[in-house]
Amino acid sequence: MTMRDIDRLEDLPSQCVRSLRGLGTDQLREWARAADQRFVLADLSGCKDKLSAMRMLGHAFNLPSWYGANLDALYDTLTDDEITPVGHGVVVVLDPLPYAEFFGVEERDALLDVFRDVAEHYAERGAPFRVFYR
Repeated sequence: MTMRDIDRLEDLPSQCVRSLRGLGTDQLREWARAADQRFVLADLSGCKDKLSAMRMLGHAFNLPSWYGANLDALYDTLTDDEITPVGHGVVVVLDPLPYAEFFGVEERDALLDVFRDVAEHYAERGAPFRVFYR
């Protein structure tokens, strides 16, 4: 599938974690609105370590104050239907995905793995969960 083949959210896989690769945040926001899906923009530009990224994600997803700001807590809260209802689906944009001295390749990979696991949770409930990052 080329970028020219993508004219709407439904042209993308229902569960995906992928680079923005030519897709714009505003376009994704509009597509999510049109599909009645939740849109979450996580501005991680100031995050220099895992803790700051986890806190910013908690803020972006509007997670409860007791959210533990770690990968396990992120998974647990995003898959708890009472905290984060599945609804009609979710479109997440991580812009940018941090890369810093204390948030390197291993941390990035682990974070994306959590989002892949959350996407599986949504798939089991028949709802789309798409994550895009720059």
